Amino acid sequence: MNLLQRACGLSLLCSSLLATSSHAEPAGFTPKASLDSLFELEGNTPFSSPYDGTLTFSALTSKFATAHGHGYRNELKIATRNRHTIEQTREHFSAVVTPTLPNGAKTIVSQYHVDGLDTIVKVYVQDTLDAEALDGKAGDGVFDIVAKIKDTSGKDAETALGTIRSGESFALDIRFDNGIATVSAKTAANGARQTQPTRIKGDNRNIYFKFGDYFQAEDPVTHALTWDTAKWDEYFRLHHMEQDQVRFSHVTFVRD
Repeated sequence: MNLLQRACGLSLLCSSLLATSSHAEPAGFTPKASLDSLFELEGNTPFSSPYDGTLTFSALTSKFATAHGHGYRNELKIATRNRHTIEQTREHFSAVVTPTLPNGAKTIVSQYHVDGLDTIVKVYVQDTLDAEALDGKAGDGVFDIVAKIKDTSGKDAETALGTIRSGESFALDIRFDNGIATVSAKTAANGARQTQPTRIKGDNRNIYFKFGDYFQAEDPVTHALTWDTAKWDEYFRLHHMEQDQVRFSHVTFVRD
């Protein structure tokens, strides 16, 4: 045992610091059977085999498209039979997220969606222009982690949660507590950062949680959002976006 180890063994403060270091990861994970009972799949199966709490998604491999999407996706989403309204939803998701993405990419790794087309919580990993992000530059290989939560006024409140490079990991934590959403992330570069607990405007429709890889595309000429998969393919080709992967490890999902 070296001197540092002995000192840590004698010091409660040192033990606390080690437990909360940037290298600490959540313990345990939600069993596959539990996830299967709550979620339905869009795209290729992401589960590790044997399953150890790790799910690996790739939108560009799955090429799963929905009628009103803005890019390919590979996600798990709460099944219709398991959805509740905003005021009835009490859930907690956490994972260590490792995106491996090409420069200039933007993907949504988790979101809360309302039945219909409205999104009330989004977590992006993006290497795109964004004045409110910590880096905010396009194509420089530094990916911003950004959360957007729609508040009672109907506006998206944006919070910069840190930066990573492709292949680096961050800890993600999302809580939805009967209409109040909170998102936090922990990165090696920026430590722990958190959104304000934000109340979502009440709605009678059901909502549902999704996580995975929703890889964003644009019209290659106008740069507007588009539902045309041929334009997505051309956009990805022009920007040399051929492969992507988002790995979630130590995945836990709990609902009350």
